[in-house]
Amino acid sequence: MQHIDLPRLLAYVVFMVMAVGIHEYAHAWVATRLGDPTPKAEDRLTLNPLNHADPVGTFVMPIAAYVMSFPLLGWGRPVPTQPYRYTRSVSMRTGLALVAVAGPLANLALGLLTVLLAALAARVGALNAVAAALCFDFVALNVVLFVFNMLPIHPLDGGKILSAVLPPKWRKIDAFTERYGGMLILALVLVGGRFLAVMVRPFMMGAQSLWKVLIA
Repeated sequence: MQHIDLPRLLAYVVFMVMAVGIHEYAHAWVATRLGDPTPKAEDRLTLNPLNHADPVGTFVMPIAAYVMSFPLLGWGRPVPTQPYRYTRSVSMRTGLALVAVAGPLANLALGLLTVLLAALAARVGALNAVAAALCFDFVALNVVLFVFNMLPIHPLDGGKILSAVLPPKWRKIDAFTERYGGMLILALVLVGGRFLAVMVRPFMMGAQSLWKVLIA
């Protein structure tokens, strides 16, 4: 267990609340655009991050990750959506995939926006070393959330995307991840750190390269 830096720990929690809030709002926005009124009825079509927060996934997980030096992962409350209410211009599977991919893409966009805003602040002399470190922590969190949620395992977003693109003869793969996905995810978080690091590394290197070009 490492020495606890309370301001940095607080930043971890705030970052998770913000990243999860944008992630879940993106799900709600796309579902609404597809014709499903459920997210709005459930008060999820909002940028208020607390409406999307999960007590364990959004608050406890970042604290545990910081204290125990686990990968900084978390989740929000799933956005309720009813595929049968989607517009008939897309199939229900395709609609679910579009709703699913919106969350990870929102995290990727949020990370890029943070880099651009930090670069702007640096150019006007408003980015000190502490602020720069915090900004990159937020970028890194969004990169990790993007990669993790795109893993093709249920109940992650990647599992829904996989379900939409798998041909019928390979649906057993989808059924397997639906049945054992929770255990697979738990194993990845607890003992699969090296595998996750390999998956995240190319994206993190890209973020670091962009950061160095624009800011460092």
